[in-house]
Amino acid sequence: IRCFITPDVTSQACPDGQNICYTKTWCDNFCGMRGKRVDLGCAATCPTVKPGVDIKCCSTDNCNPFPTRERS
Repeated sequence: IRCFITPDVTSQACPDGQNICYTKTWCDNFCGMRGKRVDLGCAATCPTVKPGVDIKCCSTDNCNPFPTRERS
C-alpha cells in the first residue's frame, strides 16, 4: 500500500506489515491561526489516540491526502 507521509506529504510505499494509512489531526497553541496539526503515515493497525485527537484510517493507496483547512 502507498500512503502520504508527513512532513513532506509525499506518497511512499509502506513497510511490509503496515497496510493502513492514517490521518491524525489535533489542535495545539496555534490552532486559531494555523489550523489543526496534521500527521500522516502508515501503520499496522489504526492507532489509538488521546482525547482531542482525531484519527481517520483507510486501506487503499494514497487514501490519506493532506486535509484541506476549513475556512471560518
